Amino acid sequence: MSLDPQPPVRFEQPCEVMCDLDGASFREVRRLVRDMLAGRDDLTADDAVLVSDELVSNAHRHGASPRYCRIALLESGQRLRIEVDDASPWPPRKRTPDHTGGRGLVLVDQLTDRWGVQQHRKSKTVWAEFVLNRPAGSGKAPHLTLSPGDPHPPLPG
Repeated sequence: MSLDPQPPVRFEQPCEVMCDLDGASFREVRRLVRDMLAGRDDLTADDAVLVSDELVSNAHRHGASPRYCRIALLESGQRLRIEVDDASPWPPRKRTPDHTGGRGLVLVDQLTDRWGVQQHRKSKTVWAEFVLNRPAGSGKAPHLTLSPGDPHPPLPG
């Protein structure tokens, strides 16, 4: 069986796309994020895909239907915002890095410029934002930034 790759969606900027998570796959959400960030820094796109996976996964694991994802380019394409809504009013819990499992929000915190939760009466929205088009080496993930005079990046593990 061969996969028939979907052509990239062309977005006008600023733009927004909404997705019903009870009918969409994680793969579709990843594709939408990548398409929206086409032509931008691959590292930012990778981080945004990872964060969208974490937020969508948490909504499926801990939330309730209906679930929606909104992905938007804001401020003339200078910021990416990912929002995931679910029908559970309970806020997510950020665990400590030494906890076994459940570290998705720790990862979201490290990779995004900011994130948070907007509580509604019977639901919540978990959101994350990335500042786009920033100079190299100014990201939130310090393990990906070389120190001055450091000729080699740190090795994983």
